[in-house]
Amino acid sequence: MSAIDRAELARRHEQRLKLLVPAAVEELKGLSLFSGLPEKARDKILEKIRQYVHWVEFGPGDIVLRQGDYSDSAFFIVSGTVEVQANLKSQERFAVPRLRSTATGAAPRELRPRSSIAGMVGKGQKTFILADVAIEDTPDSRVLMQEGEVFGEVAALSRYAVGATVKSVGTTRLLQLRLPGLRMLMKTSKEFQKFVDDRYRRRTLSSHLRNVDLFSKVDARFLKEMQERAELLSFEPGQIIVDEGTEADAFYLVRGGYVRVSVRAGVTDLVVTYLRKGEYVGETALLMNLDWPFTLQAMEYVELVKISKEDFRRLLAVAPDVEDKLWNDGVAQLKARGSVMRDPISSEYLQMAAETGLIHGESVLLIDLATCTRCDDCVRACAETHGGTPRFVREGYKYRNWLIPSACYQCTDPVCMTNCPTGAITREVGTLEVTINEETCIGCSNCAKSCPWDNIVMIETGEVRTDGKAVEVASKCDLCISRPEGPACVQMCPQGATIRINFKDIDRVSTTLR
Repeated sequence: MSAIDRAELARRHEQRLKLLVPAAVEELKGLSLFSGLPEKARDKILEKIRQYVHWVEFGPGDIVLRQGDYSDSAFFIVSGTVEVQANLKSQERFAVPRLRSTATGAAPRELRPRSSIAGMVGKGQKTFILADVAIEDTPDSRVLMQEGEVFGEVAALSRYAVGATVKSVGTTRLLQLRLPGLRMLMKTSKEFQKFVDDRYRRRTLSSHLRNVDLFSKVDARFLKEMQERAELLSFEPGQIIVDEGTEADAFYLVRGGYVRVSVRAGVTDLVVTYLRKGEYVGETALLMNLDWPFTLQAMEYVELVKISKEDFRRLLAVAPDVEDKLWNDGVAQLKARGSVMRDPISSEYLQMAAETGLIHGESVLLIDLATCTRCDDCVRACAETHGGTPRFVREGYKYRNWLIPSACYQCTDPVCMTNCPTGAITREVGTLEVTINEETCIGCSNCAKSCPWDNIVMIETGEVRTDGKAVEVASKCDLCISRPEGPACVQMCPQGATIRINFKDIDRVSTTLR
């Protein structure tokens, strides 16, 4: 992309920012979106919510949400119309991220999704469930949404990628509600909470269940019944979900956030594992008729699907294959619990991973300082692979004899992808690598500011803007996606001191970090 093209993208982004107008309490009062707030406390609640609310206008053809991107906002249509577009024709299942994905792209006329969760549809179904909008199963299908409607809330709350592209038809005025305000509204408005839960249950839950391997072969009619009967729960950071030793009365599926699984040992709690979206817990106690062998605690805002003990047993009766898998998973959980009780130090590694954010990473770079000679071959290899500019810094957090350099973790939920105005930062379906397209990056630094671990930096391109300032683009580790051999930093270390590790793999973590 030429400097002129990048400048045009930057101009459009700056113009969009100018259109973001803070909302006043009096303006919000008359909107149906807030009609469920308690009358006596309405002004006080709106005063808090409005910090996360903006008016924004979009012109004809402007993209509000882009399929495959991550978003932290819901949108309420104040005036005008938006068009929801999708032309996916196949189901994308929960993908286990992997290096060097061999997955091929979709047919040329289809839009290949860029996320681990995208268009979801089973054989014989007539609609797509894309994020929170149902779309007819026809090529280039479109749905119009008009004044008074809401979109984007499921993707924002559950941290799923946006499932369809939403464009403005004509001039559209929207109220953009960022995630903290969205959560406030759900907490204080039973009417809005019910609206979101009902819509998720009706349009999305069955697809999310179907896209968990555990439920992939369960009879559609039974799954539909579970969809109606399941309970949707939300928990705030630090809140206890279930306590060890209490009666086990349900099976839980994580649909958003991280859940800490721990076991009591004297006066302390030992971390056994962490659960991410798409993972589940409760089968051990229900299968073996035990009390809860673990304590479950929300690490951050967590969204759960709760399936009662009775429905769980009915599931086992109609799906014997599911029962076999659950027994295997349950035995593995009890082994993990026993391992932590015998070796409390292994729990220390997971606790450290949670405190430092490493638990979010799918591929974390570690350097063993006991064998590292500081030769910098890893940095030079990285630079040679990326046109002379290294994608990581050999400095960072130290734990025992290990260094965690400033290098992208390739997070499970890449918050850096939220609010990229040009879609320059992406992740292909089924892969680990979160990559930045330098041609469409306009240097807004949104991704660098969003990264909680400061693993994205801005570098100069050598171009100059019309105002005389240097053009910058975002830069981060992409796992040397262009190298068939894999990450150069690992391969080219003469001492074998560098490794890549997923902190969810507790067995490898325990063996490595000792």
